[in-house]
Amino acid sequence: MRGRASHVTDLGNGTVLRMGGDPGREAQIMEHARAHGYPVPVVRELREGGMVLDRIDGPTMAAHLRRHPWQLRQLIGLLADLHHRLHAISYGDGSLVHFDLHPDNVMLAGGGPMVIDWTNAHGGDPDADVALTWLILETSAGLPGRLAARVFRSRVGSDTVLRGLAAATLFRLADPNVTLAEKDRVRRIRNA
Repeated sequence: MRGRASHVTDLGNGTVLRMGGDPGREAQIMEHARAHGYPVPVVRELREGGMVLDRIDGPTMAAHLRRHPWQLRQLIGLLADLHHRLHAISYGDGSLVHFDLHPDNVMLAGGGPMVIDWTNAHGGDPDADVALTWLILETSAGLPGRLAARVFRSRVGSDTVLRGLAAATLFRLADPNVTLAEKDRVRRIRNA
């Protein structure tokens, strides 16, 4: 399986190898989140350029929503709750933020949701993290995403999104994995 910035290989023994990013830093942040009760995969081993994680069995939230669109409000509510729980964890000079927490990075496992892809995580501003999720939904996921963006914004509050939107916009425009078409949509929101 390949994401925009990483590659995941099933190792066949209940684990996966995720290549990409800064695995040492990412593993440290994931373990910090896990130590505070946040749902993240267990990091089993660090390797050159990657890490071995427990395999999460289940669809992504995005895949589940495509098959069960009537569950949109419930699952986007879960996404908002995952933000709230994450931001309650201190990290450095701020709250722990994921900076890529959207339905493709939430696995719906039998035991509950698991948040994956911690490449951009750091200590920072929760409002910017929430605004970035809204911006991703609004500009990168087509019509289902824009509907999800509306539901998400109603759950987290428009004021929260507006407070974090400038920082989220700058981050999204600087991301080399964002397509030119997506960046155009981000610019239109910024200039509106």
